[in-house]
Amino acid sequence: MRFFINMFLILFAADGLISVVDELLMLVAGTSNLSGVREMFANTVVFMSLPVYLALVMDVRLPKRVLLPLLFFIVWSLLVTWIIPSLADSHIYGTACSFVQLLLCLLPIEYARRCGGEGLLLPVAVFGSKFFNLRHTLKYAAISLVIVPVVFVLLTLASANAYADKATSGFIRIAPGGLYMSERIYKKGLKTIRLTSMIHVGDKKFYDDLAGSIFAGKTIILAEGVTDDKQLLKNKFGYSKMAGFLGLSSQEKMRLKGRLVEAADEEADTKDSAGADILRADIDISDFGKETILFLNTVGRYINEGTSLADTFIALNKWAEVELTPEMNKIIMDDILHKRSKVLINHLDKAMANYETIVVPWGALHMAEIEESVIKRGFVLQEKKYRLSIDFWRMFRGKS
Repeated sequence: MRFFINMFLILFAADGLISVVDELLMLVAGTSNLSGVREMFANTVVFMSLPVYLALVMDVRLPKRVLLPLLFFIVWSLLVTWIIPSLADSHIYGTACSFVQLLLCLLPIEYARRCGGEGLLLPVAVFGSKFFNLRHTLKYAAISLVIVPVVFVLLTLASANAYADKATSGFIRIAPGGLYMSERIYKKGLKTIRLTSMIHVGDKKFYDDLAGSIFAGKTIILAEGVTDDKQLLKNKFGYSKMAGFLGLSSQEKMRLKGRLVEAADEEADTKDSAGADILRADIDISDFGKETILFLNTVGRYINEGTSLADTFIALNKWAEVELTPEMNKIIMDDILHKRSKVLINHLDKAMANYETIVVPWGALHMAEIEESVIKRGFVLQEKKYRLSIDFWRMFRGKS
């Protein structure tokens, strides 16, 4: 036990020192080569924190006033940039946090000194008494029953947010209270492009707010929505049933005011329209490979036959484990994401010739590729905002 706890203290201190040096280099020189090493030490400390906490519950000899602040700091550092996203890009906050980590190392140093030791490591004298005390363990186990589930849920949400942020280039944010979709507004001269990330199921208010934010004028909405002119989908499906399982609404029910147009390169003339021009800027099922068509038919079958969201997910997952190969998955993802995004970008280029405002309400997974094309065309980000798409508390109460 002594070796393990002292190793944790050494790595905690090393992580703090490397973090301080890394942040100072970033502040002074604007660059640093320590990010990889820093991440390695930080991940190791986080990985060790759970067994250290379990050791505190079991081992009466371990100094709680020394180790609990260190564990609290680890949890806080994992959650704070999730709760307050603006801190993630702040080198001042990063530097301050790193110095706090180093200062916390004074706790084991002072404790070791009072126990007859030197430096950071806990001396042998700390571990000379009895290891286990039932009353001590029951007390901390009872406290853990309240604290650990809350911390676990928060860390799970924070981890999910980190994954979603990476997968969608920040167009999805999972916060303590709900799921948010990002809208980014780009401008180039008199032209405006609104990249509005969408989700297939969400609160009705989310869809109503988005629809109400689009005004008439020289505006076109490049809507997503795959067609099936050749009737290749034998198991057609929508998201209304899934939304019903969750007590939410679906994107299919969003009503956009405007006139439907056939091509984005025609002259914009919305003076007699109640809203913007709307173009379905997507592809047909027949443009997909046979693997993707099989996959969509299978998804449709399980959604239509499922009696609950859990049943649908379990059945689809069992099918995927047997039938879905890595090669098939690559083809499906290329069809559903990249092939459709390329078609949208082609419509985007045509629309820029005749419209002042282009609204792109597409799925969040498409947005990174679309945003990259917008930036390449000289557009500059002017505004970023988030809309609450799923209110977790409202969903749990059964109100959409």
